[in-house]
Amino acid sequence: MTRFLTALFVATATFLPAAAQPDIMYDIGWEDPQDHYFDVTMEIGGLSEPTVEVRMPAWRPGRYIIQNYVRYVIAFAASTPDGERLPFEKVDKDTWRVATLGNERVVVSYRNYANVLDGGESFLGESEAYLNPVSVLMNVPGRMTEPVGLTLQRPEGWRIATALDYDEAVGAFLATDYHELVDTPFLVSPDFDLISFEEGGATIEIAVQGDWEYDEDRLVADHRAIVSAQANIMQTVPFKRYLFMYHVLDHPIGHGVEHKNSTSIVLGPASAMTMPASGEYATGMYRAFLGVASHELFHAWNVERIRPEVMYPTDYSSEQYTTQMWIFEGITDYYADVALHRAGLTTEEAFLNGLAGTIRSFDQSPGRKITSIAMSSFDSWTKQDDAPPNTFYSFYTAGKAMGLVLDLEVRGRTDGDKSLDDVFRFMYSEYPMKDRGLPENGFQQALEAVSGTSFEEFFDRHIYGTEDVDWNVYLSRAGLSLIERIDTDPASWLRVFLGGMTIVGVHPNGLAASAGLEAGDEFKIVGGQNVTGDESLAAAFAQFAPGDVADIVVIRDGEEHVVELEVGTPPVEFVMEVSENSSAEQSAIRRSWLGQ
Repeated sequence: MTRFLTALFVATATFLPAAAQPDIMYDIGWEDPQDHYFDVTMEIGGLSEPTVEVRMPAWRPGRYIIQNYVRYVIAFAASTPDGERLPFEKVDKDTWRVATLGNERVVVSYRNYANVLDGGESFLGESEAYLNPVSVLMNVPGRMTEPVGLTLQRPEGWRIATALDYDEAVGAFLATDYHELVDTPFLVSPDFDLISFEEGGATIEIAVQGDWEYDEDRLVADHRAIVSAQANIMQTVPFKRYLFMYHVLDHPIGHGVEHKNSTSIVLGPASAMTMPASGEYATGMYRAFLGVASHELFHAWNVERIRPEVMYPTDYSSEQYTTQMWIFEGITDYYADVALHRAGLTTEEAFLNGLAGTIRSFDQSPGRKITSIAMSSFDSWTKQDDAPPNTFYSFYTAGKAMGLVLDLEVRGRTDGDKSLDDVFRFMYSEYPMKDRGLPENGFQQALEAVSGTSFEEFFDRHIYGTEDVDWNVYLSRAGLSLIERIDTDPASWLRVFLGGMTIVGVHPNGLAASAGLEAGDEFKIVGGQNVTGDESLAAAFAQFAPGDVADIVVIRDGEEHVVELEVGTPPVEFVMEVSENSSAEQSAIRRSWLGQ
């Protein structure tokens, strides 16, 4: 099914209103979706030099590692708007130099392979086109702050979901600059659901692509609650329209990417994302679904607008080093949970013990004694996917734990008058509202400005150093304490993620993986006992001592399959409890923190 030809674009582009059309215009279409190639045309005007360069991004914001999107590019060509071929040369791995031969306008075309369906790449198939522009569109170095436009050629009946506005006069999606364009994903499909509601003075849209049975009223209510909770934290809504774009797939996956006015989230399996009944709290995969939504939404403030100084603006051609990713990703993850709880979507026990689990994960990471939190951010460009064993760890986990500690510490130092919420509001007013990026020491300075106290020792010991954190010193600010106990949850020590009795994810280094259990396996019998739910599963495993071999019957591909698993020592879990002798001041801080 032919939907796009370069010559067609070149011929029709000249009919767009010249006064309103940007000097840089893109057009995307495709011939055969089964070959997964987008056909891309880029028309560049306003040229006066003998050559012009175009460059493919090497990485994308949200994933701080070189990804070399140029590997997807084939069949590069250059011509005049009339179709006369122009000479060009490739000058480095990402960049082509085109001779203009005196032409004021040049047309560049190429094909881009798009066959990865997650939040950060692009995908083209029979049922949809998912465009993440940063992985597809080249830029003109030195001209990335100019207005740009995009037209999409698509089959009849296919609709578009995106946060970018369409200009009817120009007949294109217009962006203030290249940065805005590549920060805006597009879903093109005949099948997605689109739901819209108003909250906080903004239009909130939810696009759902995939076979998922969901309750629209509950979905809207939960998203409304999250948006409201985060708006209350930041005391502002920075967008007029925001799009939650969801792909719900039939296999295990979890990935989300933030954008300034939208987010792209890919989750599955749909069968495990059962929505709770009316009045019930979110649990399981649906709780995870809301957690990703909350995380990505908070990025609308933290990293999309409050940005590292070094990435203000973004240079897509090379690494931009910062020690702050634990703030932009990890503390965002902290606020994702805070917002869910203040929105009334999780219980206090689940909220507290979720944070306790984060502390355990950080505390038990061997790499934290070798690599500082600051360096876990700085070195993510080279070590995020490939570091020596036990020397590196996630700045998400570290930042989430530090977000908890610093929030309670600011509250304690100010007798509950200020919080980390005030710190983020301060940063929002001082940096994006004044059109500047956050310097490397900007977060510490904000903490000190809000609290009126020094955080130099804390940062020296725990952010730039690798000293242990005495968690209970900080938790006591809110009358809380951290307690260790044996983890009796089989899913935890087997290291699997369950949807009912079905395994939807297996950690590669856990007991389940070593025994040969797989995603998709459904527990039926453990040690001779039928299992039908969490309690019966825990009881069945409780009959075994460390070193025993458990016979497990699972349903795999519709048939019974027997697995032998050597039972290990149940791990220690951390739980967070309210101290019985909390003072009035501690109780007041705890209530304020919990949003009570």
